[in-house]
Amino acid sequence: MNAKDRKILFFDIDGTILTDDGKRIIPDSTREAIRLARENGHMTFINTGRVYVNIEQMIRDIGFDGYVCGCGTYIRCGEKVLLHNKLDNDYCREIAMRCRGYRMMAIFEHTEHTGYDKTMPENEDNEILNYFKSMGRPLIDDIEADNFVFDKFAAWYDDKSRLEEFKAYITKDFNYIQREGSFCEIIPKGFSKATGMDYLLKYFDIPKENVYAFGDSNNDLEMLEFAPNSVAMGICTPEVEAVASYKTDTVLNDGIYKAMKHFNII
Repeated sequence: MNAKDRKILFFDIDGTILTDDGKRIIPDSTREAIRLARENGHMTFINTGRVYVNIEQMIRDIGFDGYVCGCGTYIRCGEKVLLHNKLDNDYCREIAMRCRGYRMMAIFEHTEHTGYDKTMPENEDNEILNYFKSMGRPLIDDIEADNFVFDKFAAWYDDKSRLEEFKAYITKDFNYIQREGSFCEIIPKGFSKATGMDYLLKYFDIPKENVYAFGDSNNDLEMLEFAPNSVAMGICTPEVEAVASYKTDTVLNDGIYKAMKHFNII
Protein backbone atom coordinates (compact mmCIF):
# COMPACT_ATOMS: atom_id res chain seq x y z
CA MET A 1 0.00 0.00 0.00
CA ASN A 2 1.21 3.50 -0.84
CA ALA A 3 2.01 5.49 2.32
CA LYS A 4 -0.37 8.21 1.14
CA ASP A 5 -3.25 5.71 1.25
CA ARG A 6 -2.29 4.13 4.54
CA LYS A 7 -4.38 5.10 7.56
CA ILE A 8 -3.00 5.31 11.07
CA LEU A 9 -5.32 4.65 14.01
CA PHE A 10 -4.81 5.64 17.65
CA PHE A 11 -6.71 4.09 20.55
CA ASP A 12 -7.22 4.98 24.17
CA ILE A 13 -7.38 1.96 26.50
CA ASP A 14 -9.97 2.20 29.31
CA GLY A 15 -13.48 2.75 27.99
CA THR A 16 -12.28 2.33 24.41
CA ILE A 17 -10.37 -0.92 23.90
CA LEU A 18 -11.71 -2.47 27.08
CA THR A 19 -14.69 -1.83 29.34
CA ASP A 20 -14.25 0.71 32.12
CA ASP A 21 -16.51 -1.10 34.58
CA GLY A 22 -14.01 -3.09 36.59
CA LYS A 23 -14.58 -6.22 34.48
CA ARG A 24 -12.06 -5.03 31.87
CA ILE A 25 -13.56 -6.92 28.94
CA ILE A 26 -12.10 -6.70 25.42
CA PRO A 27 -14.79 -7.75 22.92
CA ASP A 28 -13.78 -10.23 20.24
CA SER A 29 -15.11 -7.75 17.67
CA THR A 30 -12.46 -5.24 18.77
CA ARG A 31 -9.67 -7.77 18.29
CA GLU A 32 -11.11 -8.69 14.89
CA ALA A 33 -11.42 -5.07 13.76
CA ILE A 34 -7.80 -4.31 14.61
CA ARG A 35 -6.63 -7.50 12.89
CA LEU A 36 -8.58 -6.65 9.74
CA ALA A 37 -7.35 -3.05 9.71
CA ARG A 38 -3.74 -4.25 9.80
CA GLU A 39 -4.45 -6.86 7.13
CA ASN A 40 -5.72 -4.01 4.96
CA GLY A 41 -2.37 -2.25 5.31
CA HIS A 42 -3.30 0.29 7.99
CA MET A 43 -1.37 0.94 11.21
CA THR A 44 -2.77 0.71 14.73
CA PHE A 45 -1.28 2.27 17.86
CA ILE A 46 -2.25 2.49 21.49
CA ASN A 47 -2.06 6.14 22.63
CA THR A 48 -2.11 6.39 26.40
CA GLY A 49 -0.97 8.28 29.44
CA ARG A 50 0.27 4.99 30.85
CA VAL A 51 3.93 4.10 30.62
CA TYR A 52 4.80 0.97 28.66
CA VAL A 53 5.36 -1.31 31.65
CA ASN A 54 1.78 -0.68 32.80
CA ILE A 55 0.12 -1.90 29.61
CA GLU A 56 -1.33 -5.31 30.39
CA GLN A 57 -0.37 -8.36 28.36
CA MET A 58 -3.98 -8.85 27.22
CA ILE A 59 -3.77 -5.49 25.43
CA ARG A 60 -0.38 -6.26 23.90
CA ASP A 61 -1.72 -9.61 22.71
CA ILE A 62 -4.26 -7.85 20.47
CA GLY A 63 -1.43 -7.14 18.07
CA PHE A 64 -0.92 -3.39 17.70
CA ASP A 65 1.83 -2.00 15.50
CA GLY A 66 3.09 0.07 18.39
CA TYR A 67 2.51 2.29 21.38
CA VAL A 68 2.55 5.98 22.24
CA CYS A 69 3.02 5.95 26.01
CA GLY A 70 3.46 8.39 28.86
CA CYS A 71 1.63 11.15 26.97
CA GLY A 72 4.04 11.10 24.05
CA THR A 73 7.26 10.72 26.07
CA TYR A 74 7.87 7.17 24.76
CA ILE A 75 7.08 5.76 21.32
CA ARG A 76 7.77 2.28 20.02
CA CYS A 77 6.88 0.38 16.87
CA GLY A 78 7.25 -3.36 17.14
CA GLU A 79 10.42 -3.95 19.16
CA LYS A 80 12.02 -0.68 18.07
CA VAL A 81 11.97 2.32 20.42
CA LEU A 82 11.57 5.40 18.23
CA LEU A 83 11.59 8.01 20.98
CA HIS A 84 12.20 8.10 24.72
CA ASN A 85 12.45 11.43 26.51
CA LYS A 86 14.81 10.66 29.39
CA LEU A 87 15.07 12.78 32.52
CA ASP A 88 18.26 13.01 34.58
CA ASN A 89 18.42 10.97 37.80
CA ASP A 90 19.46 13.96 39.94
CA TYR A 91 16.63 16.08 38.56
CA CYS A 92 14.10 13.31 39.16
CA ARG A 93 15.29 13.01 42.75
CA GLU A 94 15.04 16.77 43.24
CA ILE A 95 11.44 16.76 41.99
CA ALA A 96 10.53 13.82 44.25
CA MET A 97 12.04 15.61 47.25
CA ARG A 98 10.01 18.70 46.37
CA CYS A 99 6.87 16.56 46.22
CA ARG A 100 7.69 15.31 49.71
CA GLY A 101 8.20 18.85 50.97
CA TYR A 102 4.97 20.12 49.40
CA ARG A 103 3.10 17.04 50.70
CA MET A 104 2.12 15.94 47.22
CA MET A 105 1.72 12.17 47.17
CA ALA A 106 3.15 11.03 43.84
CA ILE A 107 3.51 7.96 41.67
CA PHE A 108 6.53 8.34 39.38
CA GLU A 109 6.10 6.54 36.07
CA HIS A 110 8.98 5.22 33.98
CA THR A 111 8.70 2.97 30.95
CA GLU A 112 10.32 0.09 32.89
CA HIS A 113 9.14 0.65 36.46
CA THR A 114 6.95 2.65 38.84
CA GLY A 115 8.43 4.70 41.65
CA TYR A 116 7.02 6.10 44.87
CA ASP A 117 8.22 7.68 48.09
CA LYS A 118 7.99 5.11 50.89
CA THR A 119 8.26 7.87 53.50
CA MET A 120 4.82 9.20 52.54
CA PRO A 121 2.34 7.31 54.77
CA GLU A 122 -0.55 8.14 52.45
CA ASN A 123 0.89 5.72 49.91
CA GLU A 124 -0.36 2.82 52.02
CA ASP A 125 -3.92 3.66 50.93
CA ASN A 126 -3.16 4.52 47.30
CA GLU A 127 -5.47 2.38 45.19
CA ILE A 128 -3.41 2.65 42.00
CA LEU A 129 -0.14 1.87 43.76
CA ASN A 130 -1.70 -1.13 45.49
CA TYR A 131 -2.94 -2.34 42.10
CA PHE A 132 0.59 -2.17 40.69
CA LYS A 133 1.88 -4.08 43.73
CA SER A 134 -0.77 -6.78 43.32
CA MET A 135 0.14 -7.20 39.64
CA GLY A 136 3.80 -7.70 40.43
CA ARG A 137 4.92 -4.64 38.46
CA PRO A 138 8.54 -3.47 38.95
CA LEU A 139 8.58 -0.92 41.78
CA ILE A 140 11.17 1.43 43.26
CA ASP A 141 10.23 2.77 46.70
CA ASP A 142 13.40 4.75 47.44
CA ILE A 143 13.59 8.11 45.68
CA GLU A 144 17.31 8.30 46.51
CA ALA A 145 18.10 5.07 44.64
CA ASP A 146 20.58 5.30 41.77
CA ASN A 147 18.01 3.90 39.33
CA PHE A 148 15.19 6.24 40.40
CA VAL A 149 14.08 8.03 37.23
CA PHE A 150 10.72 8.75 35.66
CA ASP A 151 9.17 9.92 32.40
CA LYS A 152 6.10 11.61 33.96
CA PHE A 153 4.20 11.42 37.20
CA ALA A 154 0.82 11.68 38.82
CA ALA A 155 0.16 13.35 42.15
CA TRP A 156 -2.61 13.64 44.72
CA TYR A 157 -3.16 16.40 47.25
CA ASP A 158 -5.26 17.16 50.33
CA ASP A 159 -5.79 20.08 52.67
CA LYS A 160 -2.26 19.62 54.08
CA SER A 161 -0.62 19.92 50.65
CA ARG A 162 1.08 23.14 49.50
CA LEU A 163 -0.51 22.91 46.08
CA GLU A 164 0.09 26.43 44.79
CA GLU A 165 3.79 26.30 45.71
CA PHE A 166 4.06 22.94 43.98
CA LYS A 167 2.41 24.35 40.83
CA ALA A 168 4.74 27.36 40.77
CA TYR A 169 7.75 25.04 41.00
CA ILE A 170 6.72 22.29 38.60
CA THR A 171 5.30 24.43 35.79
CA LYS A 172 8.75 25.78 34.92
CA ASP A 173 9.53 22.58 33.00
CA PHE A 174 6.31 20.57 33.09
CA ASN A 175 2.66 20.89 32.18
CA TYR A 176 0.31 20.60 35.15
CA ILE A 177 -2.90 18.86 34.08
CA GLN A 178 -5.79 18.84 36.54
CA ARG A 179 -7.68 15.57 36.52
CA GLU A 180 -10.74 14.47 38.45
CA GLY A 181 -10.97 15.54 42.09
CA SER A 182 -7.65 16.03 43.89
CA PHE A 183 -5.56 14.31 41.22
CA CYS A 184 -3.15 15.88 38.72
CA GLU A 185 -0.88 14.63 35.97
CA ILE A 186 2.56 16.12 35.33
CA ILE A 187 4.03 15.89 31.82
CA PRO A 188 7.33 17.34 30.51
CA LYS A 189 6.67 20.41 28.38
CA GLY A 190 6.60 19.70 24.67
CA PHE A 191 5.02 16.27 25.01
CA SER A 192 1.42 15.08 24.73
CA LYS A 193 -0.68 12.40 23.09
CA ALA A 194 -0.89 14.74 20.09
CA THR A 195 2.90 15.23 19.77
CA GLY A 196 3.27 11.44 19.73
CA MET A 197 0.80 11.23 16.87
CA ASP A 198 2.56 13.98 14.96
CA TYR A 199 5.92 12.22 15.39
CA LEU A 200 4.56 9.01 13.84
CA LEU A 201 2.94 10.84 10.92
CA LYS A 202 6.30 12.33 10.01
CA TYR A 203 8.19 9.11 10.66
CA PHE A 204 5.95 7.05 8.34
CA ASP A 205 5.15 9.93 5.93
CA ILE A 206 1.40 9.58 6.42
CA PRO A 207 -0.82 12.59 5.59
CA LYS A 208 -2.76 14.05 8.49
CA GLU A 209 -6.11 13.44 6.78
CA ASN A 210 -5.44 9.71 7.26
CA VAL A 211 -5.33 9.95 11.06
CA TYR A 212 -8.08 8.34 13.17
CA ALA A 213 -8.43 8.52 16.94
CA PHE A 214 -10.76 6.65 19.31
CA GLY A 215 -11.51 7.76 22.87
CA ASP A 216 -14.07 8.30 25.59
CA SER A 217 -12.83 10.65 28.32
CA ASN A 218 -11.40 14.13 28.72
CA ASN A 219 -7.81 12.91 28.83
CA ASP A 220 -8.37 11.89 25.19
CA LEU A 221 -9.35 15.38 24.05
CA GLU A 222 -5.93 16.44 22.71
CA MET A 223 -5.74 13.19 20.72
CA LEU A 224 -9.25 13.59 19.33
CA GLU A 225 -8.71 17.26 18.50
CA PHE A 226 -5.52 16.44 16.60
CA ALA A 227 -7.16 13.77 14.45
CA PRO A 228 -9.35 14.91 11.54
CA ASN A 229 -11.28 11.65 11.96
CA SER A 230 -12.15 11.29 15.64
CA VAL A 231 -14.42 8.70 17.20
CA ALA A 232 -16.27 9.08 20.50
CA MET A 233 -17.26 5.82 22.14
CA GLY A 234 -20.93 5.17 22.95
CA ILE A 235 -20.31 6.03 26.59
CA CYS A 236 -18.21 9.19 26.71
CA THR A 237 -18.02 12.62 28.30
CA PRO A 238 -19.97 15.55 26.79
CA GLU A 239 -16.67 17.22 25.92
CA VAL A 240 -15.51 14.20 23.93
CA GLU A 241 -18.81 13.97 22.07
CA ALA A 242 -18.57 17.68 21.23
CA VAL A 243 -15.16 17.41 19.52
CA ALA A 244 -15.56 14.01 17.84
CA SER A 245 -16.47 13.77 14.17
CA TYR A 246 -18.37 10.51 14.76
CA LYS A 247 -19.98 8.80 17.75
CA THR A 248 -20.02 5.02 17.70
CA ASP A 249 -21.62 2.37 19.93
CA THR A 250 -20.37 1.22 23.33
CA VAL A 251 -17.34 -1.01 23.83
CA LEU A 252 -19.45 -4.12 24.44
CA ASN A 253 -21.79 -3.34 21.55
CA ASP A 254 -18.94 -3.57 19.03
CA GLY A 255 -18.23 0.16 18.98
CA ILE A 256 -14.71 -0.15 17.56
CA TYR A 257 -15.78 -2.57 14.84
CA LYS A 258 -18.76 -0.42 13.84
CA ALA A 259 -16.66 2.75 13.67
CA MET A 260 -14.09 1.10 11.43
CA LYS A 261 -16.87 -0.12 9.16
CA HIS A 262 -18.33 3.40 9.07
CA PHE A 263 -15.00 4.82 7.90
CA ASN A 264 -14.37 1.95 5.43
CA ILE A 265 -11.21 0.93 7.24
CA ILE A 266 -12.38 -2.69 7.28
